[in-house]
Amino acid sequence: MSSSAPPSAPLAARLRNVNKSFGDGGARLQVLKAIDLDVRCGDITMLIGPSGCGKTTLLSIIAGTLGCDEGSGEVTVFGQDLLRMSKGRTTQFRAQSIGFIFQSFNLIPTLTCVENVSVPLLIQGKSTGFAEKRAREVLDQVGLADRMKHRPTQLSGGQQQRVAIARALVHEPRLIICDEPTAALDAKNGTLVMDLFEKVARSPERAVLIVTHDNRIFSHANRIASMDDGRIVELHDVDASHPLPEHLQHGFHA
Repeated sequence: MSSSAPPSAPLAARLRNVNKSFGDGGARLQVLKAIDLDVRCGDITMLIGPSGCGKTTLLSIIAGTLGCDEGSGEVTVFGQDLLRMSKGRTTQFRAQSIGFIFQSFNLIPTLTCVENVSVPLLIQGKSTGFAEKRAREVLDQVGLADRMKHRPTQLSGGQQQRVAIARALVHEPRLIICDEPTAALDAKNGTLVMDLFEKVARSPERAVLIVTHDNRIFSHANRIASMDDGRIVELHDVDASHPLPEHLQHGFHA
């Protein structure tokens, strides 16, 4: 674990008084309740808490794939106001600045590993040759050099997870957002992936935000936000002089 970014570090994301509900009338369910959160550049920030507490919803709002309640507060990512962006501008901004690792992988079944990982670069208008060369480099970094031409159905769950991680890293986004990135990985590959995330987070202009139940990776965190019932109930900076409190060290079960 590297040292936490200083409090004065630039913010990758800033949320103030963010609320999110689903449904209408008597069936309306408030999933996020007055969320305040800073995600600092240079940090790996982890969101932990029991299933159903709103973690994935919060990730989706920061990634710009889900809106907030009308009249809700502030969501800025690298100084850009997501709540006031047009849909097209949000899509463009996300393609350039954010890498999202989905819990369900979301790989395209008809494409090879190289082709799946190339997609973010092709969306940016890069040539196929450049995109595939870069995809092969990142697949090698996640330990899949021997699976380049395989399709998702030919891979194990852990291998699919690593392809999804490579796809999120390939265009070198400034913010990596991850939903349970190590859930399908054994200890060796989980460590390999977290080492890659640490390299990303060492940059003073980049950040990593992870939702996880996997207490094996807590040691890689610089900040841990504990959620419950739609709220952030605890926030800890974690370093050698501020270890994670004992009551949070064992994580939560999905």
